[in-house]
Amino acid sequence: MSKNTFVAEVLSWIKSVGIAFVLALLINVFIFEMTGVDGASMNPTLEHGDRLFAIKINQVFKNVPKYGSIVIVDGNTMRNRTLIDEVKDSAIVSTILRRKNRDLLIKRVIGLPGDILEFRDNRLYRNGELLEEDYILEEMNMVNGSIQIPEDHVFVMGDNRNNSRDSRSIGPIPLKNVRAKVIIRLFPLNKLKAM
Repeated sequence: MSKNTFVAEVLSWIKSVGIAFVLALLINVFIFEMTGVDGASMNPTLEHGDRLFAIKINQVFKNVPKYGSIVIVDGNTMRNRTLIDEVKDSAIVSTILRRKNRDLLIKRVIGLPGDILEFRDNRLYRNGELLEEDYILEEMNMVNGSIQIPEDHVFVMGDNRNNSRDSRSIGPIPLKNVRAKVIIRLFPLNKLKAM
């Protein structure tokens, strides 16, 4: 093998690896991602260390998620998310940079734009109707109050209501901060389940 053939072969491999990396990054930023549960705020539905598969295509178009959907949100509601944020927060780039965005939260959608949520006697009412929430860990300890969800926002809460950083403390989440919808728990394998 001549030196020119060897160099051409190496350059061909570098090009192929570069194209594969760019395609993987685009898929991870715009279509789906794998993520892990960090903490106990979604117990008993999700536990620390669970691995999740989430789809992003609906969020790319800023579709409003449905009640009960488990979503990945950026809890930093004080700034506008950009494409750069999506790239930096993608699993691929954050792994390479060894950087974790602590504002990324996995929560359940409880309120949609225009809804009125009322917390009364440690129970939750949406638009005047008591929510029967068989997925929560325990009855929540909550001060009575109410909130109307602004347009282009959702209200999210953890299933472990007494141990969750969610919209009760950080406020409603702008739709642009809803990054993905969790569709399946992949690991542990004995808990493989569509969400």
